[in-house]
Amino acid sequence: MKTFSLVATQKKDEKNNSNFFYTSSINKYANCVIANDAPRKLDFLVLVIETLQINATESLLIKAKNIGLSEDFCSRVNFWKLRTSNPLRKSYAFTSLSSQQIDSLVELISSMTENLYPLIRQLLSSKEPRNINEERWNIFSSRLKSLIRERMNVKRSYIDSLLKDESNEFFRELLVILSLSCGPGGATRLKASMYHQI
Repeated sequence: MKTFSLVATQKKDEKNNSNFFYTSSINKYANCVIANDAPRKLDFLVLVIETLQINATESLLIKAKNIGLSEDFCSRVNFWKLRTSNPLRKSYAFTSLSSQQIDSLVELISSMTENLYPLIRQLLSSKEPRNINEERWNIFSSRLKSLIRERMNVKRSYIDSLLKDESNEFFRELLVILSLSCGPGGATRLKASMYHQI
């Protein structure tokens, strides 16, 4: 039986050959507040990126430097501290993300999906033979669940339900979000899901 690689290799120079135009920040939304689930959603999206790509953390830090993000992304420790705002993590820091930090994470996630889009498209494709698609999903979901067990608080009922869910509905939702975050306007679409209008 053939095995299928779901992992993207790291590029040495991710700044060049890009179709994106980056800005240092995304304009703040008027009359909007940060959604309660924004830290959780952003952390899980990064977790999916880590599932799909070898040395993803290093790639994320390189990408962050290339697009001029803040010192929150200058080291693994600072980046980890950002992600501990997710209340489902083992190491929850009881902190909240600022709108600037959310904008930066949105920009970073959107830019990372450029290289990962072919893999995401394969997983979401309905045109491939069913057995091939199922094999891809088995590889992807087992890797992602392994990271969830490692990083998240498995005593939380929500995490327990994710690990037991054979339909992988939430994982599919995350991949759809990433696919919509790619390309022109991708960061804007992703950012829109992080805020509630008041």
